[in-house]
Amino acid sequence: MKGWAAILFASTVLAAPPPPLTMDDVRREGDPLRRFEKAIRLAEMRLADAWKLVREQGPVGEFEGKVNEIVDAARLALESLESTGKRPSRLSRQYKRGELRTRALERGLKELGVAVGFEERVFVEKAREQLAGIHEKFLHGVMSK
Repeated sequence: MKGWAAILFASTVLAAPPPPLTMDDVRREGDPLRRFEKAIRLAEMRLADAWKLVREQGPVGEFEGKVNEIVDAARLALESLESTGKRPSRLSRQYKRGELRTRALERGLKELGVAVGFEERVFVEKAREQLAGIHEKFLHGVMSK
């Protein structure tokens, strides 16, 4: 009986969702490749949070914070790859992954801009343009030799 209780307890502890990822957590990551992955994941999570705020008609200030964090996280992902000191051709898998995921983020911001009101649309469009620049740098990394 005690064995089953231990197994049940262990399974509930292991099945608990991880704590929410924050920008500070990502910045504290020592390994640049893991920091890259965490930063991209954070950007995707913030896009989902921004959509949730739009659906629930949440506060505009919180919405703008989420959109800013999408761009900041994507920028941190690119900087993390650049900080390795390796040529982009040596990290082609990571650059390609970054290119694909930032393209998806850019598309998500474009759709988000259509879903929000006119005042927020200008803000989202500026963020999308910044993200497009980051996406282009990932693309240059993929194309470089």
